[in-house]
Amino acid sequence: MSAEAAAGEPLATLVLEVLPGLVRRLSDASTGDPVQPLTLSQVRLLKRVAAGCRLVSELAGGLDVSPPTVSAAVDGLVRRGLLVRQGGAPDRRTVPLALTAAGAAAVAAAHARQIATLVELFAQLDEDARSALARGLRALGALL
Repeated sequence: MSAEAAAGEPLATLVLEVLPGLVRRLSDASTGDPVQPLTLSQVRLLKRVAAGCRLVSELAGGLDVSPPTVSAAVDGLVRRGLLVRQGGAPDRRTVPLALTAAGAAAVAAAHARQIATLVELFAQLDEDARSALARGLRALGALL
């Protein structure tokens, strides 16, 4: 291991320690709708459709899961009235998907709850810590 890699190891360990708690908080926030409760995976799938992914194969690749897993999730979201299949191709994997109005509302509500959770969490940091976190996240985002 290079000296540069070894120097980054404590930071890597810290990220691995902190990230699960942050994901749990965001998961709780995104799934917290008492009327239309959704799993974090369902919210992620709906967000990807909202962002323009329309086919099961695209969703599977973007979510890093198998097409049958996405198909099963899509079936459930269609039954709940959050997604619709557009067209009637014999292979459901090639039928474009779209959000319904209820699906768009569910995505917006989950996103708003996630933002509110992060705002509340970050408000507990002092200005220097928030600025440092913002700089670090921008730099990490640029690498990704």
